[in-house]
Amino acid sequence: MKKNIIISAIIALLMIFAACASAPPPVEPAPRQDPPPQVELPPPPQGDGIILGNSLYTVVSGDTLSIIASRRYGQANMFYFPLIRLANILKVSDPDVLEVGETLIIPDLQANLNNPVARALIKADMLQTATMYDRKNMPNSASQLRTYANRL
Repeated sequence: MKKNIIISAIIALLMIFAACASAPPPVEPAPRQDPPPQVELPPPPQGDGIILGNSLYTVVSGDTLSIIASRRYGQANMFYFPLIRLANILKVSDPDVLEVGETLIIPDLQANLNNPVARALIKADMLQTATMYDRKNMPNSASQLRTYANRL
């Protein structure tokens, strides 16, 4: 009987030792990491780049950028539609293909024409769009855009 008690005690000690040996080490808390500092962006400089107007327009069926420009800027200024494209460059790749229901930003035409940086961007986009119209076999529109671009 003594033998059984000793064997039982040894088995119990071995089980306790095995349980302690296989227990996961205590978890130490992760070092505290402070959140990254908030970076405050400065306001855009006045007079540089495109001056976005606060005017918005929702595209309806049949709209193109030149139609929208003629409505917003007047018929005589319809070829300034590249300004609208520049303000919506992530939405509009082809000025003749617009998605019905999307909202476009309509910049202030005169403020941008008075800004030399914006005027240069408008001119560059007019010439790029003229080349696009040449490829689309629309020579009259391409010619008009080049005429307006050369006036800038």
